Amino acid sequence: MTLRQRRELYVAAAWLSLVLAWTAHDRGNVRVALAYAADARHHAGEADHDETAAWAWDVEATTWLYDDQPHAALRAAQSGAGRAPAGSAAQTRLTGQLARTHARLGHEAPASDALEALRDQAEWHAPHATGLFSADAVRVWSVAATSSLWLGRDGQARDFAGQAMEVYERAPQVPPTRRAITALDLGVACARLGDPEQAVAHGLSAISTPRYAAAIVARSHDLGATLERAYPKAAVAARFRQGMAELEKQP
Repeated sequence: MTLRQRRELYVAAAWLSLVLAWTAHDRGNVRVALAYAADARHHAGEADHDETAAWAWDVEATTWLYDDQPHAALRAAQSGAGRAPAGSAAQTRLTGQLARTHARLGHEAPASDALEALRDQAEWHAPHATGLFSADAVRVWSVAATSSLWLGRDGQARDFAGQAMEVYERAPQVPPTRRAITALDLGVACARLGDPEQAVAHGLSAISTPRYAAAIVARSHDLGATLERAYPKAAVAARFRQGMAELEKQP
């Protein structure tokens, strides 16, 4: 085996570990997801391959964020942003990670700066793209919606999530997990803005997805908690509780 061939093998191993890391994340297995991300990062480092190293930090940032450890998520996002090649899909994804981790921590100024950079980068990409290692404008709007919710900008979050949902409705091949998460964010924004009927409609649509993931369950709990606080005796809140009970029976 030549040195070039060995490098190619290490890069391939990094990509495979990244796929397994995302699979573990979707199953809600934090420890396994982080282990595969570390493995991908090791192989990327041995091959001096910035792109796969950046994607490894991307999956780690998401995993930490859903495990409610935003400081660890921010460190991963910052590390990944430093490795992502300029103009790449990985750079856009890591900019999005910076936006939402800063927002989750209440860092108003850096979150706003990252959102501004993210909007500029959205112009590099098509409205919708397929593939695990891709970036597109609709994902930018989805991340902006989540970040806006965490910053308390509910009207802005509703606008971003609504914009993303319009694209998702026109693209039936879109991954159902992405669509469901955006619908749940839109539901939270509607609930905060005084429209529980729309909030529950978006929420029930999201949890009827044909493919479940741990992220959907986590976001559903966020919507459920928002409804319980704002409308504890409303019939719509009870409808969503019932839907959540059915969701949690799923494997």
